Amino acid sequence: MLALLFALQAAPAAPAIDQAAFLAGCWRQERPNGVVEEQWLAPGGGMMLGMGRTVRDGAARSYEFTRIQEADGRLTFFAIPSGQPAAAFPLKSAAPGELVFENPAHDFPQRVIYKSQGENGLLGRIEGEIGGKARSVDFPYKRCSGAD
Repeated sequence: MLALLFALQAAPAAPAIDQAAFLAGCWRQERPNGVVEEQWLAPGGGMMLGMGRTVRDGAARSYEFTRIQEADGRLTFFAIPSGQPAAAFPLKSAAPGELVFENPAHDFPQRVIYKSQGENGLLGRIEGEIGGKARSVDFPYKRCSGAD
């Protein structure tokens, strides 16, 4: 019994950032007039770093620098979209292959959701309210090579 207790104490817990490892890689959504892309580095040093851009009609329309790391004892998604002030979205819920980050005080979105769709698919979703009306935008990504 004592040996079992020591064995349980000696097993280190997986770092919280490993919950987001399914995001690592290049993700791309083709649209009729352009493309939306996200790239995420694998977990390292307690964080993941990401970036994204939207290209429409051959021109960059928006971009975003992102990171996921532990803050105040829980994973938090940080976003700096197109040069705007940074916004923080603490983790609301997690399941294998799914993360929901939420900041009710943010203008839009209030929630950022990532859900694995198998090895080569990822659903990104932003949702919240604008003017008292529920809004959402889905980003059904496919894995890309990173050199695209």
